[in-house]
Amino acid sequence: MWRSGLYTVIVLGMLIVGLAAGCEQTQKISPQEGGTMKSVDWKNFLQHHPVFSSLGAEEIARLLDGQEAQERTYSQDGVIVSAGESGDSLFLIGAGSVQVSRSGILLSTLSAGDFFGEIAVIERTPRSATVAAKEQCILLEVQGEAFRKLLETHPEIRDKVSAKARERMQQSSQP
Repeated sequence: MWRSGLYTVIVLGMLIVGLAAGCEQTQKISPQEGGTMKSVDWKNFLQHHPVFSSLGAEEIARLLDGQEAQERTYSQDGVIVSAGESGDSLFLIGAGSVQVSRSGILLSTLSAGDFFGEIAVIERTPRSATVAAKEQCILLEVQGEAFRKLLETHPEIRDKVSAKARERMQQSSQP
C-alpha cells in the first residue's frame, strides 16, 4: 500500500513537472512575443482575401518571412492601438474581433477578415481611433513601409484600401 501511494505521488509529480514545462515552452514561442509559431495560415488568408488576393505567392512569402509582418495575439479588452498615438502599421484580423472607438463612443466592430490602421499608414498621421480586442484575437501586424510598397506596386490594392479608408472617415465624421 505504501509503495502504491509513493508511486502515485511520483507519477503525479512527473505529470505536474511535464505540464509546467509544456506551459513554459508555449510561452517561449508565443506569437505575441515574436516567436515563429503561427496560429493562422496567413498565406492562405492573404491569397483568399478580397483586398490582397492579387498578391503573388512570392510576394506573400516575402511579406510573411521578413520583419515586415508579425503575428500578434491580444486578450479580451486588450488595447491594440490608441487614438492620438503615432503608429505606422496595418493590422489584419485573422481570428476574433475588435471594437473601434473614439472618445469612448463605439464606431464599429471588426471581425476576422477585416483590417484596420490603414488611415495612419496611408496619411502618416497619428491613430484616429482606439482599437481594443472584443474577444481574444489573432492579428497580423504589417509594417507601414512594407504596406506602402505594396500599395505602390499594386494599384488595385491601393484603390480598395483607399475606398475603405474614405468610407471609415465618412462614418466617423457623422454625428
